[in-house]
Amino acid sequence: MTRYGYLGVHLFFVISGFVILSSAWGRPVGSFAASRVSRLYPAFWAAVLLTATLRYLWPSFEARSPGEVLVNLTMLQDLFGVPRVDGVYWTLWVELQFYLLIAVFMRAGITTKRVLAVAATAPAFTVPATLVFPDLIRTFTVIEWLPLFCAGMVVYLMHRGGSSRLAWLALAIDVAAAALTSVVNTTSAIDQVASGARTSSAVVACGVVLCVALVAGATLVPRVARVDSRFLTRAGLLTYPLYLTHEYTGWASIEVLATHLRPIPALVLSVGVCLVVAGLVHLIAERSVQKPMRRYLERTLGAPRTSAAPAPGLRRDAYQAASVAGASAGCGG
Repeated sequence: MTRYGYLGVHLFFVISGFVILSSAWGRPVGSFAASRVSRLYPAFWAAVLLTATLRYLWPSFEARSPGEVLVNLTMLQDLFGVPRVDGVYWTLWVELQFYLLIAVFMRAGITTKRVLAVAATAPAFTVPATLVFPDLIRTFTVIEWLPLFCAGMVVYLMHRGGSSRLAWLALAIDVAAAALTSVVNTTSAIDQVASGARTSSAVVACGVVLCVALVAGATLVPRVARVDSRFLTRAGLLTYPLYLTHEYTGWASIEVLATHLRPIPALVLSVGVCLVVAGLVHLIAERSVQKPMRRYLERTLGAPRTSAAPAPGLRRDAYQAASVAGASAGCGG
């Protein structure tokens, strides 16, 4: 059943659509760009250097060349066809493309009607492109995942201003499109790396629906949306550095611990090691760099010092937790 953990990617893209639209609403492009760059890059740079070092020193890992590491530090390795330092970075290229689309949207002017129009019509392009032109989506990877981002944006509109028939229709179109493409591409991607029985298309389709339902439930159900927990906020702060560093740190930990312990204790301790590493990246790379970097970028880009207000109905701590939870796919609030 762990093969269906791949659907966490789908969940985080839905969260990203919600959070990034809320972050962009009513803000200048320069301020949005400064917040995105300062949110993503400090932890990413630390993770690239950490993982590259681990791959160089660890006997069973394949090292990356200095040139490949340098290109990875730009976060544009997929654009230039350079091997990733860590395979999980593929979602960051998807996110960067989504940010670019949002920046263009901001220039044109973000309104409820325009968001609904894009969300309702985007699948008419993305589904045929994903299923018929695989070479296109290998470069412009956001095409395949755009219905999930759009679903998150529609949920944000509902959270912000209430639901409507048009909003529900747009959401249904996006969910159906995401489920259809996932049945083809996600099942294939899982089967390429997972052993045993083939991945169930029905489970994948239901999983996509569940991902959207979870975000909708967490933000549209008042009792849930009002949840205010410092623990969730602090745990959420670790999601992005954990995402960036867990793969090779986890493999190395398992390789060492599995020779001395039974599988379950080895796995639990390996998760603990990954959490400690993520905490160190957060403390050293994020807390000390993010705010100064953002202030510098805002001055450089001529953006006024702004702070995105919590979406209506969300208390600040809960909003922050939801925002940083989205960082697990390379987004964040």
